[in-house]
Amino acid sequence: MVSRRHLPEDVLMDVLLRLPVESLLRFKCLCKHWYALITSPSFVEVHFSHKRNHARLLICNLTISDKSMNIASSLLPAKIVQGVSPVQKIVHQLQRVTDFMSIIGPVDGLFLVENAAIFDEDDVSLALWNPSTREFWPLPPVSFEPQPFKDHDNQFALGFDLLTRDYKVLWIRTFWDGWGLGVSPNCVVSIYSLGNNSWKNLRPDFPYCCNLHEQIGATYLNGVYYWLSGRLDNIFRICSFDMGSEQFGEIQGPDIPKAQWGKLMLRGESLAMLVADNPGIPMISIYDVWVMNQEVSWTKVLRVQPQIVAHWPRNIWEDDKMIFEITETSQLVLYDPTTRQVIDLGFQLDLIMGRSWVFNYKESLVQINRINDSQGKDNVVLQIEQSY
Repeated sequence: MVSRRHLPEDVLMDVLLRLPVESLLRFKCLCKHWYALITSPSFVEVHFSHKRNHARLLICNLTISDKSMNIASSLLPAKIVQGVSPVQKIVHQLQRVTDFMSIIGPVDGLFLVENAAIFDEDDVSLALWNPSTREFWPLPPVSFEPQPFKDHDNQFALGFDLLTRDYKVLWIRTFWDGWGLGVSPNCVVSIYSLGNNSWKNLRPDFPYCCNLHEQIGATYLNGVYYWLSGRLDNIFRICSFDMGSEQFGEIQGPDIPKAQWGKLMLRGESLAMLVADNPGIPMISIYDVWVMNQEVSWTKVLRVQPQIVAHWPRNIWEDDKMIFEITETSQLVLYDPTTRQVIDLGFQLDLIMGRSWVFNYKESLVQINRINDSQGKDNVVLQIEQSY
């Protein structure tokens, strides 16, 4: 009889940390020990931060055909080189989507999906989504108090509470008085806890949360979420929300006299701003990237003047390259300011009704299916034991 030989624990850990999420999802069903290891919070965290888990471009492309919507999420290679068409690996496809609005993220590999109905379920206002594990978690409805205003718009934020180790979703609903003048908007705020799977209402004592601008990707960093909330003279104003204390705040943005357009974003592990005087104009537009330092001061770290036709900026890649959408053809291209090379990423976007989102993305093992989680683990363990 041949006895089983077990790998030393440190060797096993080192091997598993080097594997992609797709392989780990299969291997966790081999035995109870591997399941417990791969699903443990410590392993999930270390795997996400491991040097082999490279950040890659994730393109979520919304297409419309035969009166239905589909979202294909394609992951591009870690290295994109001139003359080689990037291989698109579809990691997840959301089919039969209706009334789709936006994707917010990523935070630890998770996204917040707004207004999506998946498969044959009823319409869902919000849902959490992990493309790597293909988990989709509809959030329960939230009740807002009736407001004497005609119109409203929404802002969302996804973040992580470092104190409770819990993922949270912030929903800011701003009500406006239709066509009336001189009436201040009213903000209503609710926050969702994944650990409790429930919402609670907040009373924000912060006027700037009523005027928040859309950012590039998720601007969550170290327990805090950030929005650009306008400017005073030449200084941009930034609103913040602490996921732990659940309090709003404000910090000062960079002092940029001539900038007419700006988007808040992340550059690596720093909060950054992409600004321009005349965005999108062929051969003329100049884009500057400003990064916030730890002492809340700002430094300009990059200037890009793309030598391309009419375009619109979509994201930053590898700190110094930019992704643009070519306005006339709706192609996504990668522009290298050092070599001035333009690389077609191979996406032909829908010119009429389609939309696309471009993210810097790292694969994640984070589980979002928290209801009956212990029961689910028991069922998996039972299946493993029965296979022997």
